[in-house]
Amino acid sequence: MLRSLLSFVTATALLSSAVSAVPVNTHNARTPSPQWADWTQPCTSENIKTRVDFNNMAPADRKAYTDAVKCLMGQPSQLDQTLYPAATNRYMDYAVIHVNRTQYVHLDAFFLTWHRYFLWLYETDLEQTCGYTGAFPYWNFAETADDPHKYPIFDGSEYSMSGDGLYNNTGPITLGAALTIPHGTGGGCVTTGPFANMIAPLKFIDPTVLTTGVLPDDAFAYNPICLQRDLNAYVSQTYTNWSELIAAAHATNASNFEYLLNGVIGSASLGIHSGAHFSVGGQMDSIHVSAQDPIWYPLHTMIDHVYTSWQANYPDLAYQLDGSTGTALNTPPSDVVTLDTIEPDWGYFQEASIPVRDLMSTTAGPFCYQYDVIIS
Repeated sequence: MLRSLLSFVTATALLSSAVSAVPVNTHNARTPSPQWADWTQPCTSENIKTRVDFNNMAPADRKAYTDAVKCLMGQPSQLDQTLYPAATNRYMDYAVIHVNRTQYVHLDAFFLTWHRYFLWLYETDLEQTCGYTGAFPYWNFAETADDPHKYPIFDGSEYSMSGDGLYNNTGPITLGAALTIPHGTGGGCVTTGPFANMIAPLKFIDPTVLTTGVLPDDAFAYNPICLQRDLNAYVSQTYTNWSELIAAAHATNASNFEYLLNGVIGSASLGIHSGAHFSVGGQMDSIHVSAQDPIWYPLHTMIDHVYTSWQANYPDLAYQLDGSTGTALNTPPSDVVTLDTIEPDWGYFQEASIPVRDLMSTTAGPFCYQYDVIIS
């Protein structure tokens, strides 16, 4: 069942690249309404934060980060439990909100900026709720593409993001007529590292619901299954290597960037974003519920790193959008997104109206962060 669903994810991701229109590029003033930031404070060399590669952090710093994530898992949910039984703690509130917004922040023009702010809210929560003072890490999946198991991020130690799942050979995964990938080295429950034996309470959701825009009635039911992974070096070597990464960082325009991020219709390419997801497997294969896995955040921070690098490499294009609409597969039909379009909200973490333009720069609006290197 899961493999057939993955095929649809791939097809829809590739289709989204094909339907984008002429890039939009406008740039005006802003009216911010932040929840967790003083937008009047300038971003300077003295107060800017630097995001770093998880694998390059000292072991104690890596553990401080995962301890903060586990702290968030220990905080009570702020969501209505009668509506969202799967929101078992504050950490899972993020995953539930991600499911609830999937139709509006994937396969459309909101993807990059909505997730940029979602990551920033999560980072700020780790700091303000759990006292985290370290750098917010990204997972450089190009650096680990030869074999993810070999690197600290997946070695299963107490200083990792936990390891592979137990071996459960379910055979190759068919993602369409032009694409079949071999099974990885796991497939079962994650039993090592800081997130060993973690419960992932959101059930897998059939991605074909993206064609209707309606979630199943039991989308938020409590479904206590284990966190699963199936690390896959074939996928990482093929789709998340340095050549693919550098190509994305040098995309010729916003539409081309989206192609290289999510794949090209009619080909056997997953793109670097989907490739990174499928290289982890388990819940990470799901467009809806992948945010349950703690690796989701370093992965998406890397996507933001690539996006930030592309913006830095091509400053004249930094505020360009890809010309697509504000819903997945334009379902339900929606307007083309511009810099003045209001982003979908982030649940109770941020309900204020924020236009896209306020989230385009990592050193303006609510943001004041940079990456340790620019991919060039």
